[in-house]
Amino acid sequence: MNSLKALIVIFMLFLSLVTYSSGDLIEDVCRTSSYFKVCIDALRSDPKSSSVDKKGLVRILLQQCLTKTKSIYNEIVSLLEQEKEPVLIQCLQVCKENYDISIDNAETAIKDFDANDFPGARSSAAGVASAPDTCEETFNEPPVRISPIKSKDDDLMNFIDLTVSLMNQFTN
Repeated sequence: MNSLKALIVIFMLFLSLVTYSSGDLIEDVCRTSSYFKVCIDALRSDPKSSSVDKKGLVRILLQQCLTKTKSIYNEIVSLLEQEKEPVLIQCLQVCKENYDISIDNAETAIKDFDANDFPGARSSAAGVASAPDTCEETFNEPPVRISPIKSKDDDLMNFIDLTVSLMNQFTN
């Protein structure tokens, strides 16, 4: 009888260890950020996320950061082609120039991250934030205009904050 009880206890311990060790890496990684839902949604949207480690998850976010930056850049180019008001053209031109630089920063961040140059990757990723920040500042200068990409700039800023905060887990 005692051996049966011992066997049940051992089985229950084994079962709890198996359950504990099969935790969700995406949730574990995203729990460390202040943008939990954004992090979860971003990582779950990429099919590769289920088969990579923590570094792979952060790399996915860096790639998405690059994709978002390019998308906003393309939208700015499209807006510039349609815009007639000189002040808005000037603002959008500043945005375009800054987003062009941020695309380079995002590409550099990915390369540095892949090369395990984590400080360089963090610096380059943080540099991506200069585009939406400068872009929005431009629209707030007199004569003040409403930014046609404000919500996308804000979303990108939050996404960059999320990505950089997760990159802080990696050191050289």
